[in-house]
Amino acid sequence: MKKNTVLSLAIMLTITALLAACSSGQPYKESATAAGTSNDEVTLKLWYPGTDEIVTDAVNATIQGFEAKNPGIKVEATFIPWADYFQKLTVAYSGGMQPDVQGLGFGQLISTVSQGKYLNLTPYIEADKWEGQADFFPDILKSGQYGGGQYGLLLPEIRPLAWRKDYFKEVGLDPDSPPKTFDEIFEYAEKLKVVEGGKTVRGGIDIQTSNGEQSYVSLLLLLGEDFYDAEGNPTFDSPVSVQLVQKQVDLYNSGAIIPSNQQQVSGTPFQNSQAAMAFISTQAAASLQKSVGQGEIGWVLPPVGPDGEQTALMLGTFLSAAGQTKHPKEAWAFIKFWFEKDNVLEFTSKTGSIPPLQSLKDEYVKLGEGNEVAFEALKDAKGYGASGNWSINVKYLRIALEEAFNGIRPAEEALKENAKKAREEIANAK
Repeated sequence: MKKNTVLSLAIMLTITALLAACSSGQPYKESATAAGTSNDEVTLKLWYPGTDEIVTDAVNATIQGFEAKNPGIKVEATFIPWADYFQKLTVAYSGGMQPDVQGLGFGQLISTVSQGKYLNLTPYIEADKWEGQADFFPDILKSGQYGGGQYGLLLPEIRPLAWRKDYFKEVGLDPDSPPKTFDEIFEYAEKLKVVEGGKTVRGGIDIQTSNGEQSYVSLLLLLGEDFYDAEGNPTFDSPVSVQLVQKQVDLYNSGAIIPSNQQQVSGTPFQNSQAAMAFISTQAAASLQKSVGQGEIGWVLPPVGPDGEQTALMLGTFLSAAGQTKHPKEAWAFIKFWFEKDNVLEFTSKTGSIPPLQSLKDEYVKLGEGNEVAFEALKDAKGYGASGNWSINVKYLRIALEEAFNGIRPAEEALKENAKKAREEIANAK
């Protein structure tokens, strides 16, 4: 396949899929959880991103538990693939057809919370004297705040380093000894690649070449940088970023990376057993462990960067409510129920998310070997900073990465030219 063709398709998809923070990959479907309603019943419409069976089953179980304890409230759930989710949600809000409660990707909430679409949960939290507020990890609770209000509660996911132990054995590497430093990530990726007849059949590492900001940011954080600053201005053209992208491009050209789209319906190479390592979400790994066996998947904190950084990328799904919902009290009751200790522990243990309540740490860690790593990663984790410029920065970063991977421009030129365009668009938007 010609690289130019891949680039053209990727850029066409960028606009419609821009604000999807994570990828999933199944056809659109609706839940059948809602029963017929009477005149005395309240019906809440829930939209949730992702159609993986593990996620939909866990959401439906939460709904069933809530309805059993709240017989006057029904919840109608609609599940939409991540790649389509935010576009559909934006259209629904524009037409006044928004759901009462919705899941929002990390980038989606922080880039749109200033638009006044979402319900400020603070008055309801305070009226209920909700104990869960004090139990939340402070940084995770803060991630859903804006202008003094609480607009979402996060079900966090961490991107530690995962690796296939069986693939390590195949190439003579110690299956219990993953890369420990930033440079070793690239060295191991070269050793782990499998090339047959001039074609890569298994990548050494899963770095997405289209819509691929998440794997890029996972590596950039280890170098002590981010791709935009506190004011929302792009920084992805820094010397450190240029060097990182060049190292990624070199891996790609050597055959250690299989070209892929972060949001492709079929899943990423690591999820499809076509890569040996990945910075993958805890949720995606939970699904993979079911298919290949937990003993074949290893988890570890991110390798240490040159200056000692070991920061993991933190994303996840926020639960939030529409500001214009006709049922704000019921919407808050549903969100609060979701985050009750027993309920959030059950949901996260099924889906691979991490319970955001401090009191659940010991219990969650006992449920699985990788859970301790996930909680340890929370101590040094970073999500996207709140900025209305997030979507602009992501758009041009994605284009820059695609141009570099596909040889359209040298890495430095691609990053600098697209950062310039991002600055111009930000300036014109003021």
